Amino acid sequence: MDLWWLIYVGAALLLVAYAVRDELKLRLLIVISTFIYIVYYFIVPSPPLWDAIITSLLMVGVNFWVLGQIMFERTTLRLSEDEKTLFDAFETLSPGQFRRVLKLAQWRRADDPDGTVLTREDEPSTALFYIFDGIISVEKHGRQFRLPADNFVGEVGYVLNRPTTTTSVAPQGVRYIEWDASALRSLSDKYPNLGNALNAMLTRDLAKKLKTSYRPEDAMPATPESVELLEAAE
Repeated sequence: MDLWWLIYVGAALLLVAYAVRDELKLRLLIVISTFIYIVYYFIVPSPPLWDAIITSLLMVGVNFWVLGQIMFERTTLRLSEDEKTLFDAFETLSPGQFRRVLKLAQWRRADDPDGTVLTREDEPSTALFYIFDGIISVEKHGRQFRLPADNFVGEVGYVLNRPTTTTSVAPQGVRYIEWDASALRSLSDKYPNLGNALNAMLTRDLAKKLKTSYRPEDAMPATPESVELLEAAE
């Protein structure tokens, strides 16, 4: 059977694969090319080239395993509903990058009746927080504000590696996520692309917060409850 042209088709696909920068497409083209070689090795020679066929099948198996890893890195499969909701806040990160950040996350619920202190103004930054559900109290230079869910806390201290700029207190029942700042910086150093994406996202969140969260109408009136909440943090 005159199927010599299969070799050229397989080689052409390999050349195209090596010219593609997207790893998913590259791996798919390699798998297709290898299958074409397998067909040639099985049909054309007599007897079939079993050593070449077995070697090629092993290469296909390895590429399928890598393809599975790539697909897992690019999807939100196996994330819980809360984790998918949190992923929406990390808009500059890929699913794979988010999973690495998620491994360091501590999901918490404020249980102190007097409020749980997240940050203190002008003190070293040791953690980054995300308000998942509820509204917290924030004080900066003597002014008090409400900060709703879907906001980060301590991002200025984290990004600039300097003392925090606000005192923030989470009332009882507020759900939030906490990351150790040192561990998160180590992760960013290990994966520079992740670190750049994370800093870009936190900078964007800060810009949004300055534009919308600290408007005059968001200032908290000096009610006995709000004063008591912040005095508990002192």
